[in-house]
Amino acid sequence: MNNPKVLWATDFSRRAEKALPFITSLVRDKGADVHVLYVIPDIARHEPWYGEYDNRHIERLTRREEQSATKRLDQLCNKYMDGCALFTRHTAVGEPAEEILKLIDSEGMDMVVMADHPTHIADIGEPTLAKVKRMASVPVEVIST
Repeated sequence: MNNPKVLWATDFSRRAEKALPFITSLVRDKGADVHVLYVIPDIARHEPWYGEYDNRHIERLTRREEQSATKRLDQLCNKYMDGCALFTRHTAVGEPAEEILKLIDSEGMDMVVMADHPTHIADIGEPTLAKVKRMASVPVEVIST
């Protein structure tokens, strides 16, 4: 497939960066249109972990996280991908798998690239990668770390 629309979902971890050689090969060899997504966890969905927070506080924390995500995407793009001139950057707030699945549909992606991550906590629910693989309407390329 030439010129595929590819979604690279990243959490800015070193494991996720291991997908970069594959991503750059898709651009070089297939002319891929790459979309980079970072999902900010929606802290309002979780119970308070230290005191009660009002909506203004949650909004401030989310804005700060959005600014940090934009900065980190810029750093990633500048360090590894020539400023991402050929990439579309996305940030979203929510549950990561749900946001990845939404972007697949809204942007008409042809494939998703994700790095595998070991699960460290048994009771956190279905891991993001497993849920995306199970529910995605397109192929999911898993980069082994």
